[in-house]
Amino acid sequence: MLRFSKLTLPIILILFSVSSALLQAQHGQGRGGGNRPSSGIAGKVLDDVSGEPIQYANVMLHNSDTDEAMTGTITDERGRFRITPVKPGNYFVTIKFMGFEQLRVDSLTITMATPLAMIGQVRLVPATVSGESVVVERERTTMEYKIDKKVINVGQDLTSSSGTAVEVLENAPSVQVDIDGNVELRGSSNFTVLIDNRPSILDGNEALQTIPASTIDNIEIITNPSAAYDPDGVSGIINIITKKSKLEGVSGIANLSAGSLGQRGGDILLNYRNHKYTAYISAAYHSRVYQGLDTSMSITTIGDTSYYVGQSGDRRFQHGGYRIRTGIDFNISDKDILGIKLSYGNRGFEHGGDKSFSEYTNFFLTPVITTSKANSERGGRYYTLGASYEHQFNGPTHKVAIDGSHSLRKSDEESFTEQFDINGNQVSGRITTEDGPTTRSRLEVKYEQPFASDGKLEAGYQFRAGISTDESGLQDWDSTTTMYITVPTYDYETEYQRNIQSLFSVLSTNIGKLGIQGGFRAEYTFRDIAVVDSINFEIDRWDYFPTLHLSYNITPTQKFMTSYSRRIRRPRGWFLEPFETWTDAYNVRTGNPGLLPQYINAFEGGYMKYFGKNMISAEIYARETTNLVERVQEVYSENVILHTFDNVGNSLSIGSELSLRVMPFKWWDFNLMGNLYHYEINDQPANFNQNVESDNYSIRFNNNFTLNQMIKLQLNAMYNSASVTSQGEREAMFFLNAGARINIIENKLSASINVRDILDTGDHEFISEGDGWYRYQASDRAAPIVSASLKYNFNNYRSRDRNGNGEGMNGESAEGDDF
Repeated sequence: MLRFSKLTLPIILILFSVSSALLQAQHGQGRGGGNRPSSGIAGKVLDDVSGEPIQYANVMLHNSDTDEAMTGTITDERGRFRITPVKPGNYFVTIKFMGFEQLRVDSLTITMATPLAMIGQVRLVPATVSGESVVVERERTTMEYKIDKKVINVGQDLTSSSGTAVEVLENAPSVQVDIDGNVELRGSSNFTVLIDNRPSILDGNEALQTIPASTIDNIEIITNPSAAYDPDGVSGIINIITKKSKLEGVSGIANLSAGSLGQRGGDILLNYRNHKYTAYISAAYHSRVYQGLDTSMSITTIGDTSYYVGQSGDRRFQHGGYRIRTGIDFNISDKDILGIKLSYGNRGFEHGGDKSFSEYTNFFLTPVITTSKANSERGGRYYTLGASYEHQFNGPTHKVAIDGSHSLRKSDEESFTEQFDINGNQVSGRITTEDGPTTRSRLEVKYEQPFASDGKLEAGYQFRAGISTDESGLQDWDSTTTMYITVPTYDYETEYQRNIQSLFSVLSTNIGKLGIQGGFRAEYTFRDIAVVDSINFEIDRWDYFPTLHLSYNITPTQKFMTSYSRRIRRPRGWFLEPFETWTDAYNVRTGNPGLLPQYINAFEGGYMKYFGKNMISAEIYARETTNLVERVQEVYSENVILHTFDNVGNSLSIGSELSLRVMPFKWWDFNLMGNLYHYEINDQPANFNQNVESDNYSIRFNNNFTLNQMIKLQLNAMYNSASVTSQGEREAMFFLNAGARINIIENKLSASINVRDILDTGDHEFISEGDGWYRYQASDRAAPIVSASLKYNFNNYRSRDRNGNGEGMNGESAEGDDF
């Protein structure tokens, strides 16, 4: 059983040992070489528009006399390159990257006296295209691995083209998705969702379910963020980068989609760009429906009597809404940019079903048959208004940035459950309501200062404020009056207030091939939950979050990375609400205002190697969580189970991930990804299962087939093994998805079709038990699910973001703040 002190010390010692060894190795190399620099040519490649480094640009060295290509390399994540050794002679260099004009640097001379030619910083200009020209579009792999993140390029994922961000993540490493579209990152549902590098007003899973895949350029998975990021989230950050255009003039893209079970959607993005400003406006609508069959058996025991409830029936889950975004960035001067952004939307979620129940006891075996209708609706409008200002000093990496936003989310929820006897007469019913707005404000000031040749200091201040008011009510069915009667004792008003102030600093530099990044963040949190005419739950504390990242470039195509971070997961607002909501006649849920936040210590180490167009990546990781929060169940009354949240102890995950990307033929490439980890829960309270543990694994096999320039196919398979919680076990799941895309009008109009869960194997089973209760649940989703989409590019729309580093653009995602 590992505790905080026992896990943290080895992590620090390992990181210290690795960094010391690498530093000594680097220092030794410097001594061994004497004072003479090695022969070669070095430089740094930047985007002429944004000033950001360009990674993976091709740099080729040519003989000036014969134009013969001698050797070459690619740029690293900082845009740097170095070609060595180089014999004395006259050379020129060509630098290429798809979507940019080729650059040639002449008059490079290597002699015995000047063995090193320093090109310095060079800038690539985005390729210009006229309205009638053919757009040059970079073919990106579905997955890219970078030193601190994994990038999923959504445009290449055909099986999710008509879906949402959730469907995209089904094919991602480190991610698991269940039958209801709930996402887990490395076995935890506690992660943070960013949209264009900004937090959303919506909850993580809800945000992912409301963003159409067609509006996403790529998704970044950051499992060990630096101190510059908010420290919230057990397993890390999922950053959604939306599409933007980098072309001068007017450009845009439009999508339409439809599918089985009533799926439909559409979106459009218009972008205008010139040397003075960039403006965009986009609109999106989507509606998705999931259907299936639910079966369950619950047993509650009170004294010597066991109460049995069997249930079966249909289930429906639907979500949809619309979203409008607009913004403009003004180039006030060559060094000053002012941005204003606005987003507005409305979303809705609905769960429901008609079910049949059979009740009996161990003393009365003749079942009582009833039926029920249950429905839950939640949704409302939301908006975000943001402004940003950036001033560059000397160079693109010496700057100060100010970013602020204000958001509002209206969330109204109503749930009802009604029960009928065998003759169709209503015998019971309950209606629960919860209404109230949430507002959130955010201000961040960040300063970046370069030093030495490629070092950088980042420092900043951040203020986050959240206020929420919820009014809750309950109505019970009165069989005498055949009306619903308000229950005054269940009318509550709850006020939430949370303020967080942060100071952070990140220092990064390179010593030869060794990259070092250290960070520290201090946060002050004040939180108060006030139940009117009742009691207050208050938190007033400081928290501290160190981070350390190391990388070692063995060669231009080989890297070793290791990192450590401390993080926090604050309970969601609705985790804390001390009110009862009835989901049906036999299940009731409530929050727990006494929940403690979870603290996480995370360690990772990884190795990556590129060989041609192929890549292999291996990672190991360990994550220790204290005050682990889980959904738990207990006996509420005869036949009724109470669902709530509790701190169930401490958990430990130790595992490894392996990813292989191979292109055996020009027409076929594939990604094979595997994740194997050991999970255990220790130090549980006495009323929970003790020493829970399991060995878990998942496999992804994504295949891409290019038949010709017009037709592409994709086949994806995924398997998630069984896993455990503090009170039960989840069974394994398997999915097989396929997709196809055809270019109808080259670079203008394309059509896609995808089929999800082809074999109808995406079922879900869960068994849980505790003191005095047992529950079995099974869900069978209607499958396969077929959908199709059309995409139209006008005026040669091309995505603005070449490396997955999105420029700020307010997004939205909805279920309440972390408190």
